[in-house]
Amino acid sequence: MKSTKIEIHSSEYVNVQSDDEDNNEEVKIIDSETLEPPAKRARKTATATTASIPQAKQKQPSSSALLFTKLGLPIGQALTKSYTFFSPLPQQTTPSDEYVLGVDEAGRGPVLGPMVYATCFCKESFYKELSSLGFADSKQLTEDQRDKLFAKLQSPDVRQDSGWSIRCISPQDISQCMLRRTKYNLNSLAHDATIQLIRDTISKGINVRRVFIDTVGPPASYQKKLQELFPGINITVAKKADSLYPIVSAASICAKVTRDAHLSQWVFAETLLQDSLSSVYGSGYPGDPNTIKWLKDSLDHIFGYPGIIRFSWSTCAKLLADHAAGVVWADDEEVANNTKSVARYFASSKKNTFDSGSSNRLRSKFFSRRRPVSMSVTL
Repeated sequence: MKSTKIEIHSSEYVNVQSDDEDNNEEVKIIDSETLEPPAKRARKTATATTASIPQAKQKQPSSSALLFTKLGLPIGQALTKSYTFFSPLPQQTTPSDEYVLGVDEAGRGPVLGPMVYATCFCKESFYKELSSLGFADSKQLTEDQRDKLFAKLQSPDVRQDSGWSIRCISPQDISQCMLRRTKYNLNSLAHDATIQLIRDTISKGINVRRVFIDTVGPPASYQKKLQELFPGINITVAKKADSLYPIVSAASICAKVTRDAHLSQWVFAETLLQDSLSSVYGSGYPGDPNTIKWLKDSLDHIFGYPGIIRFSWSTCAKLLADHAAGVVWADDEEVANNTKSVARYFASSKKNTFDSGSSNRLRSKFFSRRRPVSMSVTL
């Protein structure tokens, strides 16, 4: 029986373009030893009397994770959809108050988990004081230091003059965008997340006058693009902006603690895997030994990986190709060298027939195989 593959795209992203070279991914080829499926490992350790549905692993949440939960973020829940969150707006703000805003990300390169874009914004009159709080590039700080700095942003004396927001992009949405027939590359995804956060901040009545952004791609072209979208705002796009501008450093910390909170409290949408898979993911980069071990141990021969993985990463594709069951679709596209021109489907023909050999006009395989006598369409 002929099978048909049906693709359903539900992502909110449109106007896509293709560019696979901007993954910023460190590719690590993992050895070809036989991998034992996690389901098999689970059967070895499961008892015959256990029949309850597994619950989320009990992990000690960080102070930031507890705060996120209190604020209503979906920490400790299956993260299958992207979301945007805004902190309470600065107290005692007026339309005449001018603001400076910084943007940075966390999780762009890892093979697993969400990618988080964040903003931090404060009144121009408060910027010097914010700069004195000790914000620095989140990658140069320990987890405890990041949590303490993030807690400072929630203190009443800071909240009255500043705020923050995040755009958390789930690994499923990343995979879906980058594996489309018309791909939506990581740079476009990052640009659109940044633009959305800036627009949302302005729409909430925040008078943004200056913006500092850690670049994605060439700084000059990115800055020109943003300046055209926001002509009334002074925009600076720079490499290593998180180490140059304290407002970007603060945004970097917001992004990093959000991603870390999700990973530390990760709940698999595939609930039966919750207790059979390790939560020691490492950094998520393919060069991390803990990440390599997790990727090897968690690969199922039939079902591949759970939804925490970004399937568009070449590391994942290589492992699935080497160790998982192959898939052959009945409607796979023809090899590029044998693909007919699209114009052939619309070529004029003197004969009205579904026999592809009797006409210059190329018929779809659907019709040539089924050879229908007549068709009717009701509109």
